[in-house]
Amino acid sequence: MENRHETPAPLDGIRVVAFTHFAAGPVTAQYLGALGADVVKIEGPNQDTERVSVRMSKPGYDGCSPYFFAVNRNQRGIGVNLKSQEGCEAVHKLVEQADIIVENFRPGVLDKLGLGYEGVKKFNPGIIYCTISGYDLMGPSRDDPGQDLLIEALSGLASMGGWEDTLPVPAGTYAIDSYTTMNAVVGVLAALRHRDRTGEGQWVRVDMMCSALHMMAAEASYVMNGDPAIHRSKNNIAHVHQGAPYGIYKTCDGAVALSSQPSPEVVGILAEELGVLDEMRPYLSEKALREQRDEVAAVLARPLSKLTKEAAVQRLTGKRYWVVPVNSLPEALEHPAVKAADVIRTSQSKLAGTHRVVVEPLKMDKTPIRFSRPAPDVGEHTVEVLRELGYSEEKIQKMMDEGAVFTL
Repeated sequence: MENRHETPAPLDGIRVVAFTHFAAGPVTAQYLGALGADVVKIEGPNQDTERVSVRMSKPGYDGCSPYFFAVNRNQRGIGVNLKSQEGCEAVHKLVEQADIIVENFRPGVLDKLGLGYEGVKKFNPGIIYCTISGYDLMGPSRDDPGQDLLIEALSGLASMGGWEDTLPVPAGTYAIDSYTTMNAVVGVLAALRHRDRTGEGQWVRVDMMCSALHMMAAEASYVMNGDPAIHRSKNNIAHVHQGAPYGIYKTCDGAVALSSQPSPEVVGILAEELGVLDEMRPYLSEKALREQRDEVAAVLARPLSKLTKEAAVQRLTGKRYWVVPVNSLPEALEHPAVKAADVIRTSQSKLAGTHRVVVEPLKMDKTPIRFSRPAPDVGEHTVEVLRELGYSEEKIQKMMDEGAVFTL
C-alpha cells in the first residue's frame, strides 16, 4: 500500500487499542490511524462479524467481505481470547501503554474484564476512553439492540424518506454509523487537546440515537417550534419541508434531480423551458409552490419523463436552477470530481489481493492523512505486538499453544 507522505502525522506516537466490530467502532479507529496513530485491533476467536457480513465471491477474497477491509485499514490486528487469563493479561499490558481506547461492544462486556473506563483509569489515568453505543448509556435503552436500520426507524429518520401513502424508505447506506463515527473522532481529538493542557484523560461517549437526531437538527427544530406533522410528498419532492420542484424526476432512461428555491419566477422559467407554462400558471405563487407542491411536481414530471437524462440536463442547465443526473454508485465512482479528489486508492492485501477503497475525505496540506496499512487478517500482528510488549518467543508460543492468543 502506498504511503505518499513522509511528514510526521498529527497523531504520530499515539497508540489506540480498538475493541471494535461492525462499522462505527472500526471506522473511528481507522480514521485515527489515518491521522497517524498506531491502532491495534483486538479480535476474539469469533472474529469481527463484518469479515463475513456481505461476502464477495470474487477469486482471492477467501470469503472475506469487502466491507471489512473498507473500514479496518491503518490498523494492526491481534487475536486474543479474552476469556483466557493470559490473554486478558496481555491486553491489560497493552492498555497500560495506550493513549486511547475505542470500543463499541455491548454495554458492560468490557467492565466484566476490568477493561471498562472505571477499571482502566485506575491503572492508566491519562486514558482517553471512547465508547460508541446505540443509545445513551445512562438511559433506559442502554441495553437495547442498536444497529443502523433500527436507529433509523426509532429516531424518525426512516420516516422522512419515501412518498406519502407508501412505506418509509431507509437510507441506502449506513448513514448513522458514519455520522456517529465523525462525532467520536471529534470527541477523541478534543480530549487529546485537553490532555495536552492538563494531563487528564476522560471518558468520551457517543451514541447512535443522539447522532441520528443531530443529523436532523434543522428538521427537528421545525417540528419542535412549528409544525409537528411531517408532510411527505405524493410525487417527487425529496424533503418534508421543501416546496416544489425540489426532488427526483423520472426520465425515459433513468432520473434527474431538480433543485431550486420555490420562486414563482424561477419555476416559471423552468415550466416554459419544458413547454408547460400554461399548466403551471395557477401555481406560480410562493404559497402554491409550497402548499400544492405535488401538483407542481406532476406538471413537471410529464415532459421530463419523455426526455433522456442527458437531454434533460442539457436543456435545463444554467437556467437559475440546478439539474443533475441521478447516478448509480458505479457511475458516481467514475465522476470527474471523484477522480480529481484522489479519494479512491489501490491497496494490496492478503485478504483480497489488489483492491480499491475510498479513503477519508480530509485534506491537510502540512500533515496529509496516512494510507499505509490494509485491513489485517485475523491475528496477523499478534506476534509482532506481543514482542513489543516484551514477551519472549517461548512465552508467545506457549500462549498460542494454550489458545490465549492466536493467528490464522
